[in-house]
Amino acid sequence: MKTTSLNGIWEFCFTKDYTETPLFNSMITVPGCFDVMPGKFGKRGCGHYRRKVFTNGGKIMLTFDGCGVHAAFYWDGVQIGKTVLAYNREELIFDSGDAGEHELMVVTDNFLSQEPSEQFKFFYDFYAFGGIYSDVYLTEFEPEDIRHLAVIPLDHTTGEVKIQVECFEKNPETLKIAFDNGAEEEIPFASEFVKKVPAFKVWSPETPALHTLTVNGKSVSFGIRTLDWSGKRLLLNGKEIKLIGCNRHESHPEFGPATPENLILTDLTAIKEQGFNFVRGSHYPQKEFTLEICDRIGLLVWEEALGWGNHEPELTDPGFCDNEAEQCRRMVRKSINHPSVIIWGFLNEAETNKESVRPLIKRLRDTIREQDQSRPVTFASNRPAKDCCMDLVDILSLNIYPGWYDQIDCDPDGTTLIRPEFEKFAEQFKDVSKPMIVSEIGAAAIYGDHSGYRWSEEYQTDLLKTVVNAILDMDRYSGVALWLFCDANTYVGTGHYLGRPRGFNNKGMLTEHRKPKMSWYKLHELLIERGVVQ
Repeated sequence: MKTTSLNGIWEFCFTKDYTETPLFNSMITVPGCFDVMPGKFGKRGCGHYRRKVFTNGGKIMLTFDGCGVHAAFYWDGVQIGKTVLAYNREELIFDSGDAGEHELMVVTDNFLSQEPSEQFKFFYDFYAFGGIYSDVYLTEFEPEDIRHLAVIPLDHTTGEVKIQVECFEKNPETLKIAFDNGAEEEIPFASEFVKKVPAFKVWSPETPALHTLTVNGKSVSFGIRTLDWSGKRLLLNGKEIKLIGCNRHESHPEFGPATPENLILTDLTAIKEQGFNFVRGSHYPQKEFTLEICDRIGLLVWEEALGWGNHEPELTDPGFCDNEAEQCRRMVRKSINHPSVIIWGFLNEAETNKESVRPLIKRLRDTIREQDQSRPVTFASNRPAKDCCMDLVDILSLNIYPGWYDQIDCDPDGTTLIRPEFEKFAEQFKDVSKPMIVSEIGAAAIYGDHSGYRWSEEYQTDLLKTVVNAILDMDRYSGVALWLFCDANTYVGTGHYLGRPRGFNNKGMLTEHRKPKMSWYKLHELLIERGVVQ
């Protein structure tokens, strides 16, 4: 089996719709978004990507690790697939024809629709960029080659893991297995079996030890750690853990979600060095590179399927529901080997206060559990007082904004509302034997505003410090993901525009160009004072 990266320079053409014939009179890099190019931001249209590819002939697999918003794929002018699942991995297996040079073309757009079945809605509070968001690669394989390996830790005290094997077309008679490039063991083929990792080390945020499994020449990295969410506390490797972290969008004004690897590494390293141990990937599946870095530095991750503020008409639409379930299945399959991923999520801030939505929530939970039972499942609710679906998932996750969205009628010092709000929900869920997390909370700050009022760096600082102190003080809460790591592109022409100056969600602790606001420095000092940072 041979895998070749197709990243790099592709031919490119932008058209206003699908009726125009592309001229391919310019170039673009892959990964890359076409609507960050000069003169293209804010324009809706189609991006046509084209390049030459050499193969040895026969069946191949093309892998796209994320496109948006819709994409269609062509090989020598013939469509070989299409997708409406932005940010999700797409694997296309087909006969490439004779050995030699072939033409690969991708047509992707950033059109938004109000159709209930659409996955990327016009009202989502983050910008829908068009392009190829992540890596593209080609795999040439034999029928007995291994397509997918999953390693699921079962016991962090013994090093026991469950291994799942999937081949491309035909199962071989035997499997040759080795851990960490050690001695090879040959066993009869089995699609699932249990092994003990020799000389194993436990993975944790403090000691992010990784192991490697090689089966018939295919290798994957994994970590040995276990989670327990059976009570009100979240346990990692048998010990209670308090999650203190932030939400992060894969976003930058110059790159959109096609962020380069050095920027991802810089972001995640900064989050870890800040003293945070947790990041929520808002609001879509995360890049492979992002999770690899989190594995290596010991940063815990909540990963979730694409969704934001979805309403009852979508949540009961058969097409939308089918696509959401497929998203969840692909997300778990893609990320199952990453020890940093400790929570699976979906449907941020959906209308989960309506009984009609329960079938979809149950279906998505069950879809994830069919793939993986080693991690808890949740969704972030912005209506926890009336939510009727939280009994279906493993963690109570609250998106609440005391001191910000209630700013009209509340005391000018909105920070006084935070602890009472936390106490209210702690009382509401006191008899529910599930961990509880504040999955979003924050306040916007315009960089350079030092008035001390709302929208100032000082106000944001005071609010976030109050939040972190409360979470650390209150036993009922297993953690918090502050909103937001850095300012991120959204819209000025939707219902959010009054709270989105500059076309950005300004609740970041850093600007969109990663300039720290006051809260970034002061939170680090607080985490040192509270003993979170040693």
